[in-house]
Amino acid sequence: MKSFPILGFFGLTKELVNLGSYINITENKSAVIENCKQIEECTDICAKVRTGSFEVEIWGNGLTMSNYSEECVEIRGIIEQVKLVSRRLRESE
Repeated sequence: MKSFPILGFFGLTKELVNLGSYINITENKSAVIENCKQIEECTDICAKVRTGSFEVEIWGNGLTMSNYSEECVEIRGIIEQVKLVSRRLRESE
């Protein structure tokens, strides 16, 4: 008989349901994006991260990306603009 690993409620829920992404911006110096799926690009003026439903674009100066923990990244630098692009709209273009 095959055994399955024991998962807590939240672990099982996260596996079954695509949880929404969270963006926490502190002044114009730091942005933390949780529940991200893929890092698309990171230069000193632009950082792009793909989430479940959106592509998050952060524009500014001296941007760096760190804290590559599980499905979470932190972007530091001088943040000037944050843009959310629906992946559904982008894929239909």
